[in-house]
Amino acid sequence: MNENNNKNLLEDTLEALPKNVRQIGDAKEGDRIYIEDYVYSYLQQVACEEKVSEQIAFLIGRNYTYNDQNILMIDGAIKGSHTEKVNGDICITERTWYYVYEKIRRYFEDCSVVGWMYTQPGYGILLTPFLQEHHSKNFIDNKQVLYIVDPLEKEDTFFSNKNGELIEKKGYYIYYDKNPAMHSYMLEHKAKKEETNEKDININNDIIKNFRRKDQQRKDDIYQKKFINMLSILCGGLVLICLILGIGLLSNIERLNELQTAMNSMTKKYNNIKNSDEHTNDDRELSSNNEQSNANKQTLEKNQKAQSSDNTMKKTTTMSKGIVPETYIIQSGDTLNTISEKFYYSQKMVPTIQELNGIDNPNKILVGQEIKLPKS
Repeated sequence: MNENNNKNLLEDTLEALPKNVRQIGDAKEGDRIYIEDYVYSYLQQVACEEKVSEQIAFLIGRNYTYNDQNILMIDGAIKGSHTEKVNGDICITERTWYYVYEKIRRYFEDCSVVGWMYTQPGYGILLTPFLQEHHSKNFIDNKQVLYIVDPLEKEDTFFSNKNGELIEKKGYYIYYDKNPAMHSYMLEHKAKKEETNEKDININNDIIKNFRRKDQQRKDDIYQKKFINMLSILCGGLVLICLILGIGLLSNIERLNELQTAMNSMTKKYNNIKNSDEHTNDDRELSSNNEQSNANKQTLEKNQKAQSSDNTMKKTTTMSKGIVPETYIIQSGDTLNTISEKFYYSQKMVPTIQELNGIDNPNKILVGQEIKLPKS
């Protein structure tokens, strides 16, 4: 019976989706979500009941698929009950599900649970790890959605399941229609009205500020941890790079030292060879000079010996004769001085020779001229 009703409703829905609608955000892309106005108003009331703690509610309706596009119609809502708080988060229990199914049988017989609402006063639209884990644990149908509401910031959004991951929807539709089932439920389960005075408002504001401060501190701690981890990884990378560069630098330094040692050795060998050549050249020059000097000395000595020998021979010859000739014919190169030395072994006899031969000028004698020689 229910399947036939769903098929008929699907055909009716596809032929004529709600016309009297209000679009929230960019609802045209992807799957469509329609929420009835009574349901939307009730959920906002439930969210505003507690502005310092979380609330949950269950979304009741139907899912339709047409041309691979899912159409979600939310016709009702049931406030969560018999929940438990774990580490500040509200958790769904078995008694909660029992309570929800009982309300569905009473008010929404032809519908089922298509998702849930979770309020986060002052926390913004933030999909926390807890919400993701709790959703996958309690809502196994991929078509079931999560509706997050922040009553303080007046923000809300839907998240749908895509390939096992909750993805934020860009928008949804609020439609207006008769909804007797939801109207009956709302009459019997009116949302509590806030009755607060100025003192309670101040207390609530302080609580909210404290909550936001703690939340911001928690976010800062998470950011600092991430930053520290990232900085640690970066520092580790830099240390590794420096280590690699240091090893390469040490290797290069060793190579440079080896090259410097080789260069010094080559320079030393070159200097030794150069000095050896210079010494050899000096020795050769010295030897040559010595040889030349010795040769000159020997030549000089020979000349001196020869001259001495000639003088000795002349003297000996003259002395051996013992007699000075009476006349002498002047030869080429002779002077009175040389003639006096030749026969008298000194120049003291020049004036006597002049006087004897009537020579006024001792420098004017003629080759072939015969002169007289005095007796010694």
